[in-house]
Amino acid sequence: MSQQELADRCELSVDQITNIECGKSFAGEVTIAMLAGAFRVHHLALFDYSQNDAFVKAGGLKWRASRKANTLHVSHRKAEITIRSRRPSGR
Repeated sequence: MSQQELADRCELSVDQITNIECGKSFAGEVTIAMLAGAFRVHHLALFDYSQNDAFVKAGGLKWRASRKANTLHVSHRKAEITIRSRRPSGR
């Protein structure tokens, strides 16, 4: 199913679907209910992968989006500003 089709089924924007998928936005109860309805599964199936044998055999969730914001480090040198972004520790 494409993101556009899922967005249409849930009456959400494609940007919202993308942000949820990438871990940039969290879905509330209503959105979770709409997603479950679009996939025709019980809402708990969106969180419990133990019954999905193919998913578990494929390695499951190997990566999860961080809930911590990146830290910005800014240094000034004459007229230049250098901004570096570091990933949170633990990844």
